[in-house]
Amino acid sequence: MIYHGVRRTPSSSIYRLGLALFDLQQPEKCLIRGDSWIFAPETEYEHQGDVQDVVFPCGYTIAADGDTINLYYGAADSSIALAHGSVRSLLSWLDANGHSDEQNDRRHK
Repeated sequence: MIYHGVRRTPSSSIYRLGLALFDLQQPEKCLIRGDSWIFAPETEYEHQGDVQDVVFPCGYTIAADGDTINLYYGAADSSIALAHGSVRSLLSWLDANGHSDEQNDRRHK
C-alpha cells in the first residue's frame, strides 16, 4: 500500500508517501512497513501551490508487464502528476528499509 503521512515542522507541514505490505488473507495484519518515506516533494510544483510541500497518492495502475507502476499523485494541492516505478524495486526497497510488527515487538521486549 502506498499511503501519505504528515510531518509537522515549526514553519509548516510536509506531506510525503510511505510504503507498507499487508497480508492478503488477513488484510488487517501489516507484514512490513517502511522505516522512512519513499516519495517527498522535490520539484517546484510540489513545493509551491495552494498548500506548500505536499504530495499525496490519488491512484495507480499496473502496466501489462506486471511490474511498472504508474502512480497518479497530487502536488501542492494545485496539480495532478504522474510518477513511474517498478513494483519489484518497491518491494526490494521495503525489504531493505522496512520492519515488521513482530520485529517491533521484539525491539520493545
